[in-house]
Amino acid sequence: MSDRMNVRLKLIGKADGIANVQTYSGEWFRKEKSVYIRYEEPAQDAEAGANVRTLLRYRPGELSLVRRGGLESEQLFAPKARLRGYYRSPYASFELETATSRLAVRQAGEAGSEELPVPPFRLEWNYKLWVGGQVTGKFEIRLEVEPCAEVTDAENAEGGTKGT
Repeated sequence: MSDRMNVRLKLIGKADGIANVQTYSGEWFRKEKSVYIRYEEPAQDAEAGANVRTLLRYRPGELSLVRRGGLESEQLFAPKARLRGYYRSPYASFELETATSRLAVRQAGEAGSEELPVPPFRLEWNYKLWVGGQVTGKFEIRLEVEPCAEVTDAENAEGGTKGT
């Protein structure tokens, strides 16, 4: 079993009942007791200009999300914990907190697992987001990770937002 492979990602996010679907090409790799998923989000704003490099790290009971480029943010998710993070862009900067109610991995063909997942698998997490001490939303995220042969710049450029 390889410790690294190219993957296709389908990110399905629901914010206060409104769904959003994004697709990306990226890389999955295993390192020590964690798995990582790395991908690049195309720039959403011509003024900001820069793509955003995203790195997810999963280990049983914890997920971290780090984004760098046209914006910077860090979020940490752990069940039944309220954890601090931040968001910075050319337009806004603020501290935030996440309270995770659910963090689960579903390996293809299995009910659920605490093991380190190998593609294909699904990672799901639900959380409330606080900004400035106020709840700003309730989120349900599902990331579907599938192996693929090769990641090209053209495929990554097609990643983006599709409303559902």
